[in-house]
Amino acid sequence: MQDKLGIFAGRGKLPQMLISDCQKKGREFVLFLLEGEIYEEDYSAFNPTKFGYGEVEKFLKILHENKVKNLVFIGGVTKPNFSALKVDKTGAILLAKILANKILGDDAVLRTVINFFEKKGLKILRIDELLDCVVSKKSILGKHSPSAENLADIALGISAVKYFSKFDVGQSLVVAQKQIIAIEALEGTDEMIKRCKNLRQNSVLVKMKKFKQSRKADLPTIGIETVKNCAEAGIKGIAIQANSTLVLEKEELIKVADELGLFLTVI
Repeated sequence: MQDKLGIFAGRGKLPQMLISDCQKKGREFVLFLLEGEIYEEDYSAFNPTKFGYGEVEKFLKILHENKVKNLVFIGGVTKPNFSALKVDKTGAILLAKILANKILGDDAVLRTVINFFEKKGLKILRIDELLDCVVSKKSILGKHSPSAENLADIALGISAVKYFSKFDVGQSLVVAQKQIIAIEALEGTDEMIKRCKNLRQNSVLVKMKKFKQSRKADLPTIGIETVKNCAEAGIKGIAIQANSTLVLEKEELIKVADELGLFLTVI
């Protein structure tokens, strides 16, 4: 029997995929949702607990009452305005640790949060430990392959992600003709893709984990909408990182990419 799982759910399809997997395997779980977050899925059937960003004591109390030792952070969340955040006593300690970071990028914040809860005795699980949604080997997915020009742009993209990682931005970017034409910031991958429409021809999307990024939250993710948005923006293909990029609905995603003429390469 697997230990009960605490699911800290954000937006997107991943939380529902994990819940379905838990139900299939008979694993007990406790679901947590953030107040003010806009969820696409209806989780009311799972008796979720809602709490604000600053209600850390409430969160820990419910984990303790339910004897939950394993926790996963899954799905996207909207970063709060830290200067206006209302916090309880324990939340104030966590907030001070967050604000001590020189850069308040997603990875810096999540690393601080993860380290904080691990010191409280919780085990933070990686999403890929729970769901089979990563590609482990370098390969071509589907029937289309990148051209020599695409490969040169992908190589530039890899170098750029490593460089921009020190600023805690750039989990994905778009490259065309050996030029970086867009870098993902707070808006997310799909919005970045949309602003590339008609900007360049034969461009590629490179999506990979930031250098030294924690694998326990916010791993790069692609889904069917990512593929469709790329096609609409004139992007010719997607390069993702092996063992570090979550691929949602993989078989259907590959089918859609094939139909739209996009290559999917695992680097």
